Amino acid sequence: MTSDHDNNEPRRRTGGRSARVMDAVAEAVLAQLSTNGIENFSIPQVAARAGISNSSLYRRWPTKAALIAFAGGRQAQSSIAFPDRGSLREDLLFVMKEVAQTFKDPRSRALIAMAFGSVDSTELDQTQGTFWKARVEQQRAMFDRALARGEITAATDTAAIIERAVGPLYFRYFVTRRPITTPFLKKLVDFVLSRADLP
Repeated sequence: MTSDHDNNEPRRRTGGRSARVMDAVAEAVLAQLSTNGIENFSIPQVAARAGISNSSLYRRWPTKAALIAFAGGRQAQSSIAFPDRGSLREDLLFVMKEVAQTFKDPRSRALIAMAFGSVDSTELDQTQGTFWKARVEQQRAMFDRALARGEITAATDTAAIIERAVGPLYFRYFVTRRPITTPFLKKLVDFVLSRADLP
C-alpha cells in the first residue's frame, strides 16, 4: 500500500544446498499455517512438503514453536531489511514501509493470522513468544546504530518504539482498511520518536 513500493517480489537469498533446504522448510511451514492453521499444524506434513525426513526436521526443530519461529524469522529476513539509512528516523521509516509491504504477501499473512488467532493455548503462546523474540533480535542492529550515533540512550525503551510504530500499521491495514501512504508513515514516525525517551 505504500506509494513507492511497487515490487512485491521477496528478496532472494543465495547459498548452497543447505540454504535451499532451509527455504523449502520455511515455505512448507507457511503453507501449512495457511492451509491448516496452528491448531492442525503437522510437522510430518511439513517434512513431506519440504522433501526431507521427519527425523531430520525433528533433530533441528524439536517443537512446533521452534519450527514456526524459524519459518517466521526466515520469512521476515527475506522481506524486511534493516539497512543503515543514516539516522534512526530514516531507518525506522524504511522498516515501516517494508512492514506495510509484507501485508500483501500471503506467506506473511499466515503468520499474522496466527498472531491474531483466537485460540488460547500454551503452545500458541510459546510459538508467538519465540517468533517475536527472534524479531526483536533482528531489530537490534538498527537500535545499536542509533545508540552509537547518540540518538538514543541505553535506557531508551526500544520495544515501545517498535510497538508504537508498527501497531498502527496493522490496525490501519486490517481493521480500518485505509491506505498506508508515505505521508502517513512520516507523520507516524515523527510522532513515535517525539514520545520516546531520547537524549
